[in-house]
Amino acid sequence: MANFSLVRGRRMRVTRLDACGRVALGPRSQVSTKGFISVGLTANTEEGETISVTNAAGEICILDEPAPKFTGWTVEVNFCGVDPELFSLMSGQPIVFGANGDAVGFRVNSSVDLNGQGFALELWSSVPVAACDASGGASYGYFLIPFVQGGTLGDVTVENGAINFTLTGARSKDGSEWGVGPYDVVRDDAGAAGPLLEPIDANDHLHLEVTTVAPPEPSDGAVALGTEATGATAGTPATLTPDDTYPPDDLADARSGDFAATPGTAWATGQYVVLGDGTEAYWDGDSWEAGRAP
Repeated sequence: MANFSLVRGRRMRVTRLDACGRVALGPRSQVSTKGFISVGLTANTEEGETISVTNAAGEICILDEPAPKFTGWTVEVNFCGVDPELFSLMSGQPIVFGANGDAVGFRVNSSVDLNGQGFALELWSSVPVAACDASGGASYGYFLIPFVQGGTLGDVTVENGAINFTLTGARSKDGSEWGVGPYDVVRDDAGAAGPLLEPIDANDHLHLEVTTVAPPEPSDGAVALGTEATGATAGTPATLTPDDTYPPDDLADARSGDFAATPGTAWATGQYVVLGDGTEAYWDGDSWEAGRAP
């Protein structure tokens, strides 16, 4: 395909990242939605300092004009309705849960540290039908902004009309550790769906290509990415087993689930495992207890 045209936004997926741009596995680490009106990417550039010197005759004798340098995108998202878990993923703001445990809203708190987490933003668009692949299947535009931080609630107007919510001020950043990503988004040379064929560079701010892998279906709020660990091997901190898993949500979850400690005897002083809510726990030989082993 020598060139392509893209029309209409189809889907958006947001994935939780840690502060270093790594995918954060967990029970509520991704949201897929079509509930957005628009996503705007505004390029930020650094112009540099022009050096210009004129001689006594008023003629320019030295002129150095540096080329502009791209420094990233400012991201703005206009939502069509609000998924509290999606907004929390992108802004770090706390979710409000109802009596039955469902997410029913969110709060905006000034103490939230936006440097403590990030998110990856994927978008899918349509490709005009004239650009269908050779097999007659559909093609899609695939956009990836691999590392974004920041994001605050924009102005809200309550009136006799639709109340829309906007996320503003988010910025793409250097330092992504997305790699090829955790999802199947393109096809390999055998036609099988898989992750990106080449890993994202740490300084990549946008990846765009046409793919025949369909976008994900909308999720019911935030859903799991990865699988929960079945155990932890003592350490400072402990190592989860198997690899590439996430810990229990909290102490109650560790106690109620099938989360085994290695060794099964009391852990040594100072050893602990970090739980999903950021708290620590240790194995005392009989049960999981809060904090570090005394």
